[in-house]
This record gives sequence, C-alpha cells and structure tokens, in this order.
Amino acid sequence: MSTTLREKKGFTLVELMIVVAIVGVLAAIAIPNFLRFRQRAKISEAKANLGAIRVTEHAYYAEHDLYVGNQAYTPDRTADPPGRFPWANDTRFSILGFTPDGRVFFSYGLSGADAPTDTFTAMAKSDLDGDGAWSTWHLTGGDKELYHEGSDL
Repeated sequence: MSTTLREKKGFTLVELMIVVAIVGVLAAIAIPNFLRFRQRAKISEAKANLGAIRVTEHAYYAEHDLYVGNQAYTPDRTADPPGRFPWANDTRFSILGFTPDGRVFFSYGLSGADAPTDTFTAMAKSDLDGDGAWSTWHLTGGDKELYHEGSDL
C-alpha cells in the first residue's frame, strides 16, 4: 500500500504558524485589559474602606461630639513592595470600631485633632504597581466625593 501526499492527515507548518499568530494577537489585546481590571479591583478596596471609615467617624461623632484623628498611615508600607499586608489592630481605628476584612493593599490614615470640629480627613495610599509612584485617595468628613492623587488608575 503506497500512500500519497494527499492521503496524509495533519497540519502544515503554515497552518500552525497562523494559529500561533492569532493566539498572540488575542493575548496582546487581553493581557492589558486584565491588568487594568486587577488595578481597578485593588482600588475598589480603598473606596469601600474609606466609605466605611466615613460611616464610623460620623457614628462616633454622633455619640461623642468629636471626630477621631491623628492616625498615621497603617499598616506603614512606605518601604515595602506592593502586595497585601496584615491590618494592625492597635491603632486609633479601633476606637471607631473599623477593621477591614483580611489583608489590605492600601495604608489608611486620619488627619485632624481629637476635638469638636466639623470635619475629618481619611486617606488611603499605596504603590499598587510597584513603580515608586504613590496613589492617594482621600475624603473629607462632610464631602461625599473621593479625591485621587497619583498615577495608579
């Protein structure tokens, strides 16, 4: 039995190269979108936690007629690479009853003095992509808007 070239089954090198090129184009489109999606998911942590801090600050103010302030960034991540870090429970946030779930991407802080004032400022900062540029989100007590400074968008 002799077999001719037309009877052989399989793919040619050209067909395989076309498939590899198509997969490469799809990956070039999908990977940047996936990285942006991951970045936005990390940023949503800061937005949610700052909203929770706002709620606990207002509840504390309603009971004690003052806002809690003077909390340095916690966890202190200024020298650490990007990633998730455990929450420190021995901070002024414990006065408010605020504790985020699990480990956090951002460091959180409060500015202002513990005095009867009409406002407070809560901040969240992180270097999410490890490029050395810090991204900071903050809100002021009576303001409903979150403000952003930095490049991690």
